[in-house]
Amino acid sequence: MNEKFGRSYRITIDPKDGGEPIIVSMPLTVQFWIKRNTMSSLNYMSLDIYNLGPALRDRIFQDRYVVRDRTITMEGGYGSLSLMFKGIIFEANSSRDGTNVITRIEAKDGSFDASTTKTFQTIEGGKSLKDVMQFLSGQFPTLERGAIGNYDEVFKRPVTLNGNTYDLLKKYSNNEVHIDNNKIFILKNNEVIDGEVPAINIDSGLLESPRRDDGFLNITTLFEPRITIDQIVDLESKIMPIYNGQYKVQGLLHQGIISEAVNGACRSTFDLWTGNTIFERIAVDAQ
Repeated sequence: MNEKFGRSYRITIDPKDGGEPIIVSMPLTVQFWIKRNTMSSLNYMSLDIYNLGPALRDRIFQDRYVVRDRTITMEGGYGSLSLMFKGIIFEANSSRDGTNVITRIEAKDGSFDASTTKTFQTIEGGKSLKDVMQFLSGQFPTLERGAIGNYDEVFKRPVTLNGNTYDLLKKYSNNEVHIDNNKIFILKNNEVIDGEVPAINIDSGLLESPRRDDGFLNITTLFEPRITIDQIVDLESKIMPIYNGQYKVQGLLHQGIISEAVNGACRSTFDLWTGNTIFERIAVDAQ
């Protein structure tokens, strides 16, 4: 993870207007702020695209008070690209700033399904809590099932499900549900998605010494979109070796600018869970 040259990106927007998806990439300049975490609130992206043509700006325009299911995906990296954000546009408009026309897009992850999907169903007795959550997570029109941890409690009586589906998931999971890149994840603090364990150290782009903040270990690196939430990372700090070890990524923030014309910083910040380091790996559902 130490090849940190030649930042690049690709943005894919489907305006749902009957036309082809819009692809935005270099050499256009983009500035972005992407926040993702394992909280039950929705992940968020703010994105500025510089100097799109007028026809594309018109297709992208979105009034925040008009509900639409227009999708946006952003990928980034160094050569090969990794998924950074996938969600629904809830506001997009353009304005002039000096010689530039900037198109600002605000997006949330899974907002349309989370706010509109409702469930009215009774589950027979004898089913486990995981069975109930698997049923609920399969009710969304576009959201996919990511991973569901071990919830073995068995309901002896029938379970009546009435109301907003995402609210029901929050209720039955004790707020341990979250949406990430259009997938539903329901994991306990000690449960992680199965996969590789990347090292975070000075060679891979660690910029500052780790900091304890509100029960998390906070680290900042050079732009690193290959790391995702719910996975394990292996922290190796020479300045603060007391914190070295494996941690679950509970939150991340990607922010910066990618441009051929303008120099600008591009950073990733990760919130690492500092609790029990004995993790149980959970496979992501294959769909």
